[in-house]
Amino acid sequence: MDSPLLIAGASSALIAGATGSLHCALMCGPLACASLPSAGTSRRVAAVSWNVGRLAGYVAVGAALGLAGSGVSRALTFSIASWLPWVMAAGLIATALELGRHLQPLPGVVQVSRALVRAGARLGPARRSFVMGLATPFLPCGLLYGVFLAAIATSSVTGGAALMGAFALGAMPALGLTQAGAHLGARWPNLAWALRKAVPLAAAAVLIWRAVLAATQGPACD
Repeated sequence: MDSPLLIAGASSALIAGATGSLHCALMCGPLACASLPSAGTSRRVAAVSWNVGRLAGYVAVGAALGLAGSGVSRALTFSIASWLPWVMAAGLIATALELGRHLQPLPGVVQVSRALVRAGARLGPARRSFVMGLATPFLPCGLLYGVFLAAIATSSVTGGAALMGAFALGAMPALGLTQAGAHLGARWPNLAWALRKAVPLAAAAVLIWRAVLAATQGPACD
């Protein structure tokens, strides 16, 4: 996969994760805090372990989706990687419009999350938190579905892992603050709402502009 295309996709995924992080904090916040001890160093260690597990889960899922995309590309007469900017732009627009909340969970995905949580329940605090973090990519979340499609469109194990990892990193600060007891968006709710709308729409506009520009430019002349 071309480096500029991968960088653009990962940057957009990072923006989608950051601007959708308030939604992530509401959805994953209870799970992020459920396995944490009440206080002290052990709570901080468990919180870090949860975030590391979450990042590892997203990277692993992204790599698997990228591998699936490479198989699809080999079966087609064209590369689906060229559609990545459009898929990411559509995902950013869907994020701004909060369309994901209207989507149904993917079949079988919830069962994976529940199985991981049950497995982690028998472990110590840090390991339990890590396993619960691993479960987060399998939670029913419409915001994720566009990123899943984009990871497939990378047609690359590395590309899918990088894109999903960037999305996970984007939401990590908000989730970390939630674990620390912060109530995000409560102080300036209107500003938080505006940022959730404006930032992904602006990023989508840039992606579309670059994709159109690339499509209309002819081959360079000697």
